[in-house]
This record gives sequence, structure tokens and C-alpha cells, in this order.
Amino acid sequence: MQDFYKSNYKKMMLIPLIIAIPLLFFVFIFPGIQPGVDLTGGNVVIIRSDKPIIEADLLSVLKENFSLPELKVSTISSPTGFGAWIQYGKDPLVANVEELTAKASESIDSEKESIAFSNQALKALGKEEATFANSKIALLAAEQALAEYKEAFSKKLQETISQKLGLGANAEFQKREISPTLGKASFDSSMFITLIGVIMIIVVVFVAFRKFVPSAAIIQAMLFDVLAGLAGMAILGIPLSLTTLPALLMLIGYSVDTDIMLTSRMLKGKDGTPGQRATSSMKTGLTMTGTTLAALIAMLAVSYFYQIEVIYQISAILFFGLVGDTISTWLMNAPILLWWIEKKESKRNF
Repeated sequence: MQDFYKSNYKKMMLIPLIIAIPLLFFVFIFPGIQPGVDLTGGNVVIIRSDKPIIEADLLSVLKENFSLPELKVSTISSPTGFGAWIQYGKDPLVANVEELTAKASESIDSEKESIAFSNQALKALGKEEATFANSKIALLAAEQALAEYKEAFSKKLQETISQKLGLGANAEFQKREISPTLGKASFDSSMFITLIGVIMIIVVVFVAFRKFVPSAAIIQAMLFDVLAGLAGMAILGIPLSLTTLPALLMLIGYSVDTDIMLTSRMLKGKDGTPGQRATSSMKTGLTMTGTTLAALIAMLAVSYFYQIEVIYQISAILFFGLVGDTISTWLMNAPILLWWIEKKESKRNF
């Protein structure tokens, strides 16, 4: 294959544009991207069992026995076992008690006021108000009561799920709790870092090539790749979290790498026609992407088989993104560069 782009290469640009429509639908309409608990705050319970867990049954048990705000449930099965993922928002009672204990801590130097807040926290938890020697003892009692409440609730949740679904004693539970304040801070920080990273990449690309069309072509390919990765997240129900954001940044880096290789060969290469240089670059790029995709498929299989959630999420995002990179680089970026080079040469000859 000497020149893949010899004829009708401009029509190739329609393919990414058509594919972008369903990708946008998946990301922004249905099923959409959901923020993870580490960015919004809340609770996550992960269950591992040697018995199947049916999502509808688990959801029914939780709704019948508990009042969990913003409840979301998903299940997974693999040859090595079964699992479930439960996410729910902050318990209003816990949030109220945490606010009272925070006020008690802030007014620790004012004995009467601090003890009053601590007693309010105890009363909210169903405990009797007490007379304390000082505000520090009162605050400690309120915090201890809150810890006991959380522990009792977690134990009840685990026992109810195990009994109602017949999971047995071998079921394993893992709980993670993130406060809304910490979640918001994490979200703001991660968005800021991501924005800075993208801006730096754009600056480097424009400084490297100093031409608008080739640089813009690289940027649009990068955006398409991120869109493909986000669509994969939406389809597989992977939330936007502190785990998946780095995966998206990794994807951006890989996308820019292949597009810079293509652009450098197209603009600075001397051998053959522009179409032949694009074809040669495509052979190299597909080899690079193919080996990476093979590694990602292996990662997906192993992480799914052994239910390693973090690796599964990262490899899934990269897999969808690299498939998108193949489409955007060789069916959009390369034709744009060919069109731009031909236009420049025609003006020069004229």
C-alpha cells in the first residue's frame, strides 16, 4: 500500500464527524457521565462474593430496609467470583451530627456553648444528654457516639444484605466514605490540574509547529480521543473520579504523540508525495497503537477476571480512547494535513 490517501481522502473526514454524533449522545444525554463519590462526597460499599448477586434483588433489599439518598447499584460477575458496587450520599443524620461536632470543636474554648453543641449531637443520635466536666470530654463523647453509630449502621447493612441475598459468611465488604467538602475540594483541584495540563499541551503544539491548521488538527484529534474515552466511560458506567481523570490525561498524551509523529513526517519529510508520507506514518502509527491495544486487552481481561476495579477502569478508558485515536488521526488529521499541503502547493504553483 503505497498511498492509502490517493483518492477521495476528503470523504474520509465525514467518518469521524458521523461517529462523533453518537459519542456526544452517550456522554451528554444517555447514559451520561456520572461523577464518582471521591469527587462529590458520599459512601461506597464494595461486595465480593462466591455467589451471584442480582442487581434488581440487591436494589430491592436496600430500598426496603434502608433510606439511602442518591442510591446507585451495579453488579459484576467473572469466572473467579461475583461482586457489587453500592454508592449512596451522606446520611442526613450523620451530616447533621458532623456539623454539630464541628461547631463544638470550633467553640471548644467556650465551655458552655461547646458542651451544648456536643449534647445536641448526642441527642440527635438517640443518646441522653449528660453533664460533662469540660468541653473536650463532651466533644469526645459526641465523636465516639457518632463512630459507634456509623459502625452499627455498617454492620446492619452488611448483615441485611448477606441474609436477604443468601451470600453466606464468605462475603467480603469494603466501605469507603468521603465527605462532601473533601469531595468538592478534590473535584476543584483535579479540574484545575486537568485544565492546566491541556493548556500546556496546546501551547507546546502551537510552539512546535507555528502553523494554525496543523496545530488545530492535532487539537481536534485530541478532543475526539477524549470524547471516545468519555463515551466508553458512559457506556460501561465508569464514573468520573480521581482514578479516571489521570487515565484521560494519559490518553491525551498518547493522542498528541501519534498526531505529532504524523504532522512532523507530513511537514518535514522529503521522501515521496504527501499522501505516501501519510501512508507510511499510518503504518507506523497503527503498529504502535496495535501493540498498545493488545496490552490493554490483556489488562482488561485480567482486571475483569480478578475484579481489579482501578486497572479495569483505566484500561477501558484507554482502550476506547485509542480506538478513537485511530479514527481521528488517520481519517481526520491526515486528510486535513493533505488538504492543507495541497492548497499551499497549488497557491505556490499559481
